[in-house]
Amino acid sequence: MSQPPLLALDIGSTKVACAVGLPHEQGPGFELVGSSLVSYPTPPEAWLSDAMMVSRTIEQAIEASGASGDAQSALVTFHHPRLTSERVRAALTLADEPIVIRSQDLMRLQRRALDQALGVDREPLLVERLGCSGNGFEGVHDPRGLSATRLVGMFHVIAMPTAARQALVHVVESAGLDLARLIYSLPSALASVWEPAWQQRRVLLIDRGGLTTSLGCFLGSILEAVRVMPRGGITLAAAMARELHVSFDQALAWTLEGSNCRRPEARALVEEEWQMLQRDIEALLQGEARPEAMLVTGRGALADGFVEWLEAINGIPTSLWRPARLHQLGDLPQQMGLGNALGLLELATRASSGFVPGSQPFLNRLLSRTRALLVEYF
Repeated sequence: MSQPPLLALDIGSTKVACAVGLPHEQGPGFELVGSSLVSYPTPPEAWLSDAMMVSRTIEQAIEASGASGDAQSALVTFHHPRLTSERVRAALTLADEPIVIRSQDLMRLQRRALDQALGVDREPLLVERLGCSGNGFEGVHDPRGLSATRLVGMFHVIAMPTAARQALVHVVESAGLDLARLIYSLPSALASVWEPAWQQRRVLLIDRGGLTTSLGCFLGSILEAVRVMPRGGITLAAAMARELHVSFDQALAWTLEGSNCRRPEARALVEEEWQMLQRDIEALLQGEARPEAMLVTGRGALADGFVEWLEAINGIPTSLWRPARLHQLGDLPQQMGLGNALGLLELATRASSGFVPGSQPFLNRLLSRTRALLVEYF
């Protein structure tokens, strides 16, 4: 029996991208059977500020992709300006004598890390196990099969506001779909352009959207460090329109002209924004190994001269990346806009999917923290 098609949605700050894939019956991968990119009718002032508008845009994107009537649930990727990133150290006593480490031991260790990292108003979006240590070994990513009495793990936890998750669930359900999975945009973006040769390489990925710019440092497919800034192409255009007293459309056009902008005042604002991004890059890489390559994705990265400027100032080979599947589909902005949705299908159809397990329910976390405080106090 053939598998049903997968529907992937990238709910961005300026548009909804939709990709429909038919999983291969033999082995990993998929066949792209439909895609669409639908912009919101008006530029939003904040992330998901008009839920009804976003729901209607989702419906239009599904219909334009040709999946209308077949879709019942969706994989969703997004970025949000208020994500938090934290490295957490967790420890677990296994036994008095060394025993073989099992998968359930790693899950217990991860739950302990989440208990430490999450506030009662936060939900985990991504959990990466960076390395584990025990009796006679250190920094091992997958210690299953080794023996230890005590297991220590270092985790990278990315969390989102609970209210943001609820808002996403609401807009997806309002469009007549169930939210099957919610995935952070950076792994989706990397998956869309992934090459096996990168397995041992350190890559810095810059995903520049309308309201948010995300920086992610990957070692292979593992996201080791993240920095999220509430700035993007839309916020820059809005600030430029206010300061230079021009229309939003005119300001947006100037932002895309980038370093070659004809108006000096607008060019100065663009360069100031780029300098702020460079400071964020330096802050992210402080204490980290230098990346071997920089990849730039997102429609906000199409500003003239942006990629060349990044390469010149950092001295790292820098490329504007988009999925090879889309090279013959639409213009460059459309290809860039569809990248995350396509990467989501890549993640979902890999032989070993990197999806993160669901979080501990809010009420359970609240009870667990209350119980721990009472035990400690009394």
